[in-house]
Amino acid sequence: MAEAKPEGEKAAKNKKINKLSLAEIDLKLNELKTSQGGLQSRYARQLQLRKKALAK
Repeated sequence: MAEAKPEGEKAAKNKKINKLSLAEIDLKLNELKTSQGGLQSRYARQLQLRKKALAK
């Protein structure tokens, strides 16, 4: 049976890349390193591009 999650947690999980802060992007990249075994996925590459854009 699926657990009911609070709305705030669900919304944060589905947040668009353009809406993420620099700290959130770093957190997502660290999660991807462990879960997907690297940063080769398209999602990881897009996060890296967004991080570079925010760092300017």
